[in-house]
Amino acid sequence: MSDAAVVIGATGGLGEAVLLRLAAKRPVVIGYHRNKDKAAALLARITAGGGAAWTVQVDISHPNSVAAFFEEAGRKAGGIGHVVSVTGPPIPLCPLSEVSPEDFRMILDIDVMGTFNVLQRAIPLLRDNGGGSMTSFVTTAVLRTLENDGMSSVPKTAVAGLIRLAAREAGAWNIRCNAIAPGVIDAGIVHSSFVVSDTAKAVIADCMRKTPLSRMGRPEEVAGLVEFLCSDSAGYINGQIIGIDGGYSA
Repeated sequence: MSDAAVVIGATGGLGEAVLLRLAAKRPVVIGYHRNKDKAAALLARITAGGGAAWTVQVDISHPNSVAAFFEEAGRKAGGIGHVVSVTGPPIPLCPLSEVSPEDFRMILDIDVMGTFNVLQRAIPLLRDNGGGSMTSFVTTAVLRTLENDGMSSVPKTAVAGLIRLAAREAGAWNIRCNAIAPGVIDAGIVHSSFVVSDTAKAVIADCMRKTPLSRMGRPEEVAGLVEFLCSDSAGYINGQIIGIDGGYSA
């Protein structure tokens, strides 16, 4: 079984932390959509430190792009043992009644259809390589409802369902499928979508008030959880939605 890992969404704030953590111990494929320059910079950083890495472009909302991505990733890395998807579109933080039908369809297409496309291609690849792990990112809002965050929680709840189903169907091939549900992490979307309006800022403030640890999570804490799920120590963890949210969902 290969120990190489694919990180889809590696150029994002959380994706970068996950990628660099995994690259310290295994070969990695840097999956990116539009940010080719960031992917190249990450590649240079990893290889300069003695690691093995490759970049491959992918649009997860298109099945043919996902198929080509995994074919190229598997060829470059000599097989894939772990697939990590740290993806998600920018989302409006507002009441569901204010979400446009166009935005609703677009977000569902990227989050839900994108995960479906990745699972359809990743599972046969992992199966043919003797097994491995699949880790997707969802949100703490799938564990505890958060007002004005429906365009995160609704599609990610569907993603969680796909991961649980995949865990049951692919377990016989020694494939473990889990999801990570982050709370407010000091990276990525917190510095983009969550600061664009008073409603968005209120969502963050409310979540922090209800978080027992009373601080944002650190990207390296999330990356550490991904690293664990890719390790043999997590060999009996399958079909789980694991909150990393400072206790918000408790």
